Amino acid sequence: MAKVLCQSSGAISLAASATRWLNTGFSSTLVDTGTESRRAHTQRTAGVLSNLYINVLTNNRGASTFRTRKGTNNANLVVSITASGTGKFEDTTNTDAVTAGDNWHGQIVTGAGGTVFTVRTTAVLFAATTNTGIVRGGNDVTFNTASATTPVNIWGNEQPAVGGVDSDVGTTYRIAGTLKNMLINVRTNARTTTTTLVSRVNSLTANLTISISAAATGILEDTSNSDIISIDDLVNFAFVSGTGTENLVYDAVFADFGTTTNKQMYVASSGVAITQAAGVTTYYFFSGRLLADTTETNQLVEANLAFTASNLQCNITDNSIVIDSTLKLIKNSSAGNAVVTITALTTGVFQDTVNTDSIVATDTLDYEIVTPSTLTSISIRSISMLGDSSLSRNINTFERKTFRGVLRGVGRGSI
Repeated sequence: MAKVLCQSSGAISLAASATRWLNTGFSSTLVDTGTESRRAHTQRTAGVLSNLYINVLTNNRGASTFRTRKGTNNANLVVSITASGTGKFEDTTNTDAVTAGDNWHGQIVTGAGGTVFTVRTTAVLFAATTNTGIVRGGNDVTFNTASATTPVNIWGNEQPAVGGVDSDVGTTYRIAGTLKNMLINVRTNARTTTTTLVSRVNSLTANLTISISAAATGILEDTSNSDIISIDDLVNFAFVSGTGTENLVYDAVFADFGTTTNKQMYVASSGVAITQAAGVTTYYFFSGRLLADTTETNQLVEANLAFTASNLQCNITDNSIVIDSTLKLIKNSSAGNAVVTITALTTGVFQDTVNTDSIVATDTLDYEIVTPSTLTSISIRSISMLGDSSLSRNINTFERKTFRGVLRGVGRGSI
């Protein structure tokens, strides 16, 4: 039962005295809504939620509350945000037990008065009952392409890559596992033909499939099929559409990814390329939506668990800069060990296969890309790392055994 960090990231502004529903880490992109059913997610992997976390960027409102919701009821995790308080707020005391089939999301109730309340990231830890599981997906997208197979990224800002290819939006997985329990929550559907959501592995249609009939809305799932993912597989979703250009608007696409090795991928991704100009230092979220900001503290998330981070990589789809650029993991606002050189005038996946970083629970994380001041820009689709929590689990086991040995020694009068 290894814990994983489930981060939702983005930039939202909330009105005073408002009740809004959020993704709370289950979806990669941080989006709020006034309709609770739009944030609905049926959790198919049982486990335990803990360490509900929120990073408030600006705030001059009264006291606010952020909490988990199970169905339409308040759950146990709850965070109190002080009046005009900014920075991190976290529940380190309570937990929520997750049963397969439960609906989980979050709720925030903002305080009265003031003029501003902005949030950049929320997160929660999830420990699957069996193996190591994480749920990923994107939010709030309109699809209206006719008679085509349109790739969609599996993490982050999930905009369909119309006219694109799988390598634009796919994530190269650095860990083997099982992709299962695909879900889509369709808000409105004006299409007059069937649209099919499928999984794609190495640019080929794989096993997961959901048929979305003309005008069908609500939560649709594939809980029967699964895909075995191998190391270095390219993984993404795709829409296969019939004729017509009517709008299908969906609030979320999700899938579970489970491993047996205490390892998980952490990915910040966007279906639309993020362009970074030459001569700029820019920061990106550790996981979730790929969103650029030149202020590093705006992008932070606290790890809240110990793990070893490795295999830093990025997917560059356009590059007109004539000198190498650099991607780094930033830990506690300083450069970590992991570093990727983005070769001048070159596109594709760039990876650090050598360096690792030891992360502890109190560390803050984000990424930095530095482009040289020489022509013109790069386009980024994703940044990711592999997280291995097995070392921290072994240390905890050692500490427990040592502590029990000390107690036995005390009992024998050895101290």
